Amino acid sequence: MPQQHLIELRDRLHESDWKVVGETAGEDGRPAIWQVQRKPDNGPFHLEFESFDQGEPAQIEQGFGVRIRELKQTSIYLYRKRNEHAWVRVLDELLAALDELEG
Repeated sequence: MPQQHLIELRDRLHESDWKVVGETAGEDGRPAIWQVQRKPDNGPFHLEFESFDQGEPAQIEQGFGVRIRELKQTSIYLYRKRNEHAWVRVLDELLAALDELEG
């Protein structure tokens, strides 16, 4: 199920013209940070995948949330996928925060 979260997150970013322009690897080559950018002269911004084990780099498939590095108060929680309405809402909030950050 977490892999589906990532697919849906990437799809929603793409629908809003955001591109994942870089991935920083965590353990075993798994990405722990996505760099996202829409305009070449602004960004990239960083989506950091959070996990329960704070001592090690996050493994994206085991992550429970994503936060925007540049806006530490903006996070989404992947468990909300179980509630479709809440999942859509938090994805919308994340995209709105990226739009605001981009200015």
